Order: sequence, then structure tokens, then C-alpha cells
Amino acid sequence: MAKNTRIALFVGFDFICFNASFLLAYLIVCADGNSTAETTAGYFAIYPAGFLILIVVKLLAMFVCSVYKILFEYAGIRDFQRVALSLVACTLASVTVAVFLGIGAALLPFVILLSLVFDVAFVLVVRVLYVRQNMVRMDDDDPESQSLRRRYAPKRKNAGRVMIVGKDRAAADLIAEMQATEGCGRTPAIIIDDDKTHTGDILLGVEVAAGYNEIRLRARRQSIDEIIIAKPDASKRQLAILLRECVKTRCKISMLPLARKREGAEELPQAALADLCKPTIADLLGRDRPRVDHREIGDQLKGRVVLVTGGAGVFGSELCRRIIMYKPRRLVALDVDEDGLAMLAAELEGYRTAETEFHTVIASVRDQIMMRRALGAFRPHIIFHAAEIKQIPLAQINPRETFLTNVFGLKIVSDLADEYAAEKFILCSTVRAAEPLSVAAQCKRMAELYVAEKNAKSQTAYSSVRFSNLIEGRGNVITLFEKQLSKGAPLTVTDKDIVRRFISAEEAALLTVLAGAFAAGGEIFELGPGEAIGVRDLAEAVIRLAGKIPYEEADIVMTQLRPGERLFEEMDAREPEESAKVAERIWIVDDKESAKLPHWSQLWAFDLDRIDDMAVMELLRLIFPTYKTKTAGNPTRGELIEDE
Repeated sequence: MAKNTRIALFVGFDFICFNASFLLAYLIVCADGNSTAETTAGYFAIYPAGFLILIVVKLLAMFVCSVYKILFEYAGIRDFQRVALSLVACTLASVTVAVFLGIGAALLPFVILLSLVFDVAFVLVVRVLYVRQNMVRMDDDDPESQSLRRRYAPKRKNAGRVMIVGKDRAAADLIAEMQATEGCGRTPAIIIDDDKTHTGDILLGVEVAAGYNEIRLRARRQSIDEIIIAKPDASKRQLAILLRECVKTRCKISMLPLARKREGAEELPQAALADLCKPTIADLLGRDRPRVDHREIGDQLKGRVVLVTGGAGVFGSELCRRIIMYKPRRLVALDVDEDGLAMLAAELEGYRTAETEFHTVIASVRDQIMMRRALGAFRPHIIFHAAEIKQIPLAQINPRETFLTNVFGLKIVSDLADEYAAEKFILCSTVRAAEPLSVAAQCKRMAELYVAEKNAKSQTAYSSVRFSNLIEGRGNVITLFEKQLSKGAPLTVTDKDIVRRFISAEEAALLTVLAGAFAAGGEIFELGPGEAIGVRDLAEAVIRLAGKIPYEEADIVMTQLRPGERLFEEMDAREPEESAKVAERIWIVDDKESAKLPHWSQLWAFDLDRIDDMAVMELLRLIFPTYKTKTAGNPTRGELIEDE
């Protein structure tokens, strides 16, 4: 019910109750042998200049006591006690006014006493009926469970002060449990919600303040120890906005996991303190799941044979999870990581049906014999090539291995895709390939060029999909920070100005599968743009989410850019054109720059048995003339150092 409607409803009922109380009290005390009609007539004779004024005074006193701010949808015993005490204050106020105005009939002791008794009875009955009509929770399946109001108990002293973000039922559940549980160690102090219409309202004895921009101010002024985000129905975007405000405080942060209403259920399940969990960086950077046409993806994948190279990696395994939901006839995950494949097979075992098979193959994309056997045995219709070496610093000091995996491995698989008549070949690339300044990025750019060349000569449709850093990446900066923090070591940031963009593996995989459905051959799709965040801010957030204070309980130190690193992501310098958009968060990149690159057909003239790091570096210099292997005067910011 809207706030103004609720207040008007209670004021109207209270006006009727106060009238009834004075009338009944007057009739009982002043009857004196007269008939009820005569006594009633006497009452109304002095009503306009007497009792009506006192009723208005009582209503004003109720406003002063904030009775109309109480959210009775979640009321407990203490709220009803507050109403009763407010009625006593209202009676004292009316008596005071009656003395000044000389309203003798209202100053009779028994009229005062009886009107107070009737006020308490009538007003509380109205509230009880309202609460019963607007019951927050009635658990028919568990008759022994206590309602929110019956579980309300006095607050425990000396408990940590808690700020609740959210004022709905989940917040009421948590507050009631805190107040009822002696050993929980929490005392609800303030509620913050973005609904300004409820500013100053009271939920289970706790004041409601409006505006998420109040979080830092209120946390400091009220000495808050912990912030609990009680919004399980929030979107990932809303949760991320809230967390970015909360991490700016010095408070411990907890949250209820995001949940969706069960089909047929009118509301979310009951919230409890035991459900609270620590937010993660994925929550801080969270984005709402993109809206996609699942029928379009299903038409491409259902009943087909799909091969995913690099299937045991973070992205490859997530790609397998997305694909198998569309019921392909056969899904094949190929990787050299047998542990990862075993874990993925165990996870996807439940998806095996008579219509859908799942297979794993232990093989390297650099092994042409094994790849020929795999493609010859399964004859895939669609291939997602996610096998790669992607760690920038490691790739920078191991150019040969990066080249053999990211370029020659790609060549082997893409050539076999043409040989075995695959319908589509999707290369999983990186946004760094747009301006390739590192070995890993340049190898990925060469892979893009090769699949574009293959597309022009083959019946197979070859396309590339670029995306930014994965939040869940096993070797990314987030994982590094978490490990450093767990060991008590300082968090290392390579530069105070460095910025990175992140995308979740789930979103990247879903959009990649959708881009694959759109692929007609020759496109370079770009997913994004991903959430941009300064790495130093990211380090501070990791510390705060762990319940510690940056630079006091956990230090952050600045080092130097590692080989191949740059301050900003490539997509930060450009915005995709709306005309290039093919779906939500998917664009087609204009690849005119490829025509400016030198001819690189000599690439395949290498003797793989004799190729070394320096040969790879020379080739990269030939294809990408702007590439430098050494930065004068600052070798730690450069790449591979050559002997003079």
C-alpha cells in the first residue's frame, strides 16, 4: 500500500476511534439517570468547541510520536507497545489543552481514564486487523513456525551495529531474527532504501532512511559495524551499484544471494541470517544477463555435433555448459588438461540423454595427427576454437610456445575443419587483437587474419569473436589479489593508472554462442564492452570485501608494468557504431586495417622443429612493424630483451 494512502487510512480510523472513545466515556460517566438520547444530545452540544478540538490534538500528538511512520505490514510487539505509549501521551496532551480551554467535561477523571482505555483498545484493534489483512508470511506447510511478529524480542545489548540495505520482506525477516536471537551479535541500527516515499518510516522499530548515497554518511555517523544488503530480488547491475557504495565505507559487508521467485510462488522464500554470504568481485562488477533469442541459438545447435577446443579452460568449460543446454546431438570437449576434462565430464553427466552425448578428448591442438583423428571420428558441424596461451607476461617471454599454440594450432584445426566439411568455425579471440602490441595479442591477430583468409577460399564459414578479460580467469589479477590477501602479503598493482575491463565467463560464452548463430563467414564479432575498473580500485575492493581496511590491515604496493602490458584496454579508445550492432552487446568490427599489414604468406615456411624465440620475434616485427622488442632505458616496461 502506498505511504500516503496508508497514513490517510490510519488517520481516518483513529479519528473515528477517538470520537467513539469520548462518546462512550461521556455516556458512562455523565448518564446520571438521564436517557441515552438526552446524554448523547448533551455530548454533541459541547462537541464542536470541546471534544472535536481534543480529538484533533490527539491526532497531532500521534503525528509527533511518529506512530503513522510505522510499517505495520511487518509490525512486532514493540511497535504495538509504542502505539500504546503514544496514546498515553495523546491523552496527556488533550488534558493539558482541556485545562487551558476550560473544557470541564473532558477533565472528569473517569472520562479521562475510560477514554484512554477505549483509545488503546480501538486503535490497537484497528492495527491488528490491518496486520492480519496484510500478513507478511503465513507458512501453511509448517504450522509450528513462528510468525515475524511472534519472533520479535528485545534487542541484545552490546551487539555490532548493522545497516540494512532494503526495506522489504527480506529486511524484515533479518531484523526480526536479529532482535529475537540473543547470540547473533548484531543490532539493527538503520535501514537504507532508495524509495524516498518511505523516508522516516519505522520497520520493526528501525528507522528507514532514503537514498543509497546516504550509505557512507550514515555508516560514519551511526558507527555502523556491518552492512547487510537484503535485496535478493535485485538485478546484478543494481547489486553492483550498491556494492560500489558499500566498499567505500569501513564496514564489513554481507548480502543475501540473488534469487528468483519460484514458478507459481507469490514471493521469495524467507530470508535468514544463515543465508548471508560475502560478496565477490564478480558481484561488484556484475552485469545483468544479456537478453538473447534462445530459439535462434537452439536452431543452430540442436541436433548438431559441436567441438570445443580448450574445453577444460575457464571459458571453454563455460562454453560447453552453455552449448549442452541447447541439446546438440554430440558435444566434444578437447584439451590437454585431463583434470579439467574429468571435472567437466562429471559436471555435465546429468545432461547426457539419448539425444545428447558428451565426449572428452585429451589432445593438443598442436598435434596434427591427434586432431585429424578427433575431427575424423566426430565430424563436427560447428567448431569453437578456444585453445590458446593468453597470459600476457608469460606469452611475452615464451613467444615460440605462444606462436605454436595460438597460430600453428589454429592453422591445424581450421585446415581440418575445411577438410572435414565443418559448417562453421568460430575463433575465440581477444579485444587486444585490435591493436596488437604484445606477443599474445599479435598471435591472436595473425589467427584472425588466417581464418579470414580461409573463409575466402572455403565453403566453411570462418568468423572470430573478441572479448575482454574474464572475471573468473584462473590467472587474472583478481585471482592474484585474492591469493596475496589470503597469505597476508601486500597486493601488487603494476601501475596506479592501469585500467582493465572484465566480463563474466557466463556472459562471454552465451554471447559467443549467439554470435556463432549469426556468423555467415568473414565477420569479426566484438562482445562488450565489459566493466571497466581501475586495478588499484579493484585491489581496494578485494580488501574491503574481505572485511579489512586498505593500507592499514592490508597494504597495496605499486610495482611496474609487466612485459607486454599496457595501461588501457584497446576498446577504451573507441566506441562501436550502432549500425554495426547485431544484437545486445554484440558488434561487428570493421577490419579495414588488415589491408595495411605486410604480406605474411612466408609465415608457413617455418621449420617447426628449428623455430626459436628470436625467429618468432623477427616474424612479428615483419608483420607488425610498430612492434618493439625493447624499450630504451626501461627494460621492465618492454618485452623480450635481446643480447647486444
